[in-house]
Amino acid sequence: MGSTVRVPLIGIIVILMAFASCGTAEPPADAAAPAPSGTTVTLSADQLKNAGIVIGNAEWRSLGTLMPVQGVVDVPPQNLVSISAPLGGYLRSTELLPGMEVQKGQTLAILEDTRFIQLQQDYLIAQGKVSMLTQDFERQKALNASKTTSDKVFQEATAELNTQKVTLRSLGEQLRLIGVDPTALTAESISRSVALRSPIHGWVAKVNVNIGRYVQPTDVLFELVDPQDIHLALTVFEKDLPHVRIGQEVHARPTAHPDDEYEAEVILVGRSLDADRSAIVHCHFTKRHKDLVPGMAMSATLEIRTDTVWCVPEEAVVRSGDGQAVFTANADGSYSMVPVTAGAIEYGMVELMRPSDELQQRPLVVKGAYTLLSTLKNSGEE
Repeated sequence: MGSTVRVPLIGIIVILMAFASCGTAEPPADAAAPAPSGTTVTLSADQLKNAGIVIGNAEWRSLGTLMPVQGVVDVPPQNLVSISAPLGGYLRSTELLPGMEVQKGQTLAILEDTRFIQLQQDYLIAQGKVSMLTQDFERQKALNASKTTSDKVFQEATAELNTQKVTLRSLGEQLRLIGVDPTALTAESISRSVALRSPIHGWVAKVNVNIGRYVQPTDVLFELVDPQDIHLALTVFEKDLPHVRIGQEVHARPTAHPDDEYEAEVILVGRSLDADRSAIVHCHFTKRHKDLVPGMAMSATLEIRTDTVWCVPEEAVVRSGDGQAVFTANADGSYSMVPVTAGAIEYGMVELMRPSDELQQRPLVVKGAYTLLSTLKNSGEE
């Protein structure tokens, strides 16, 4: 009967562990998978193709701080013209509509009244009297020189001629007031109607009359706007006034059409405050724009400070939680989110206040950053 070899239990365990260690090989250090991170994301080939990622660098450039303000398109009093009929009359015809462009001297309306006829008649009669009295004055002057007539007769002829000349001059100015040239007036050209003409080149803002209506000299028939000096009136509050100066650049957009932008320049800063502690800042548009009308609401920005800083395109900065961040492009094809502090924003560029020193030379994602942020959030939820 053979003998049985007894192996202690501890020896068996040691032998089994040795066999186990021989069956499992340690992977090389360079093949180790990167540790998962909540700020790094790697895109697949398909994701990368559709993401539209564009790599760039931070730029060292001049950037300003913009102050948002509100305002309206306005016209100074000297460029808003109210048209009235100096002597009144019946409005017989007009073709004006609000928004129409008019030329200087263009006929705005035709007015009729019996006073126009009487005024022309009085002028022609006074003109005839002046002619007759002038002849009598010359005759009396010659007679007085030869002492044929007394000085009194000559003086009476002189006074009567001067009086009639005053009357003629007065009637002539009244004719000019209604648009009639007295030097061209004859008995054959007397008319019951007169033309009301535009004193400026501009466009019609308001039409306050209708055909057939009798208008008084105090009635405003039309309102015309001279576009030469249409400007922007901005409301700036007291605390912001120290940042406003003459010559400052302004970018304005109509509230109803925010995609349209107009450039202007500050020409006058108001020196009095309204009840709401604000002042009016007047700005002149750098170019004429026919589509701007008085009263149009505008949103504007004033450039109050300009510095040379490190900045990136606005779409490169994403909002993450309560802060902001950018993505850096890593050598292994991954992208890492780096928290930043953004500063001034101007013309689509954002100032990088911190940590600008670390990001100056690193490749950054300047387009497609929000796609990376979405992918990073989705991977964190899995």
